[in-house]
Amino acid sequence: MSGCLSVSSLRCLTRDGRMAAQGAPRFLLTFDFDETIVDENSDESIVRAAPGQQLPASLRASCREGFYHEYMQRVFRHLAEQGVRPRDLRAVYEAIPLAPGMGELLQFVARQGPSLEVILISDANTFGVESRLRAAGHLSLFRRILSNPSAPDARGQLALRPFHAHGCTRCPANMCKHRALGDYLRERARDGVHFEHLFYVGDGANDFCPLGLLAAGDVAFPRRGYPMHRLI
Repeated sequence: MSGCLSVSSLRCLTRDGRMAAQGAPRFLLTFDFDETIVDENSDESIVRAAPGQQLPASLRASCREGFYHEYMQRVFRHLAEQGVRPRDLRAVYEAIPLAPGMGELLQFVARQGPSLEVILISDANTFGVESRLRAAGHLSLFRRILSNPSAPDARGQLALRPFHAHGCTRCPANMCKHRALGDYLRERARDGVHFEHLFYVGDGANDFCPLGLLAAGDVAFPRRGYPMHRLI
């Protein structure tokens, strides 16, 4: 960790050598959601809302690698056609178990005060992520939820849109977490916020790409035995 210039100094050096203003957050902590904050893949968990808790084989076979968000659009459409309402989906999301120790970790993070800024980057969807975090009492901890936008539409279907378009060949078509995190850092820099260090907590292969933004002194926390850990 980079230290303050003196005991009485009111400002500290950030990771890019800038001077951090007094009161500004010093560290950015980024979480993934599926199999990181929660102990399941929420896109798979939502099948519990389907009649018989299963999807038609033809629908499951329509999933293409790199275009999972399009598959989930079809899943939500199918569920709506079967009479599954957004409140039913919310109940499933709210019941997904947190990963072991995650509740205690988030409580610890909340006690760190304004020096630590917390965001979430997830290839799930905002409706599901916010539903689970709200039910756990942790939604207010996160300054920003960066995920695929989703909300009930006029037909009572959960409408899902891609997070953004990008040119990264390593990531799904709807989200590159490297770009999402980079865009966020540039946005905060325009606000005058320059972090001393970044901390990134994740599990999946798509959590490996944003690690290219980490510099000396930054820390990645991969879930042991999961794709991000194996790639590192």
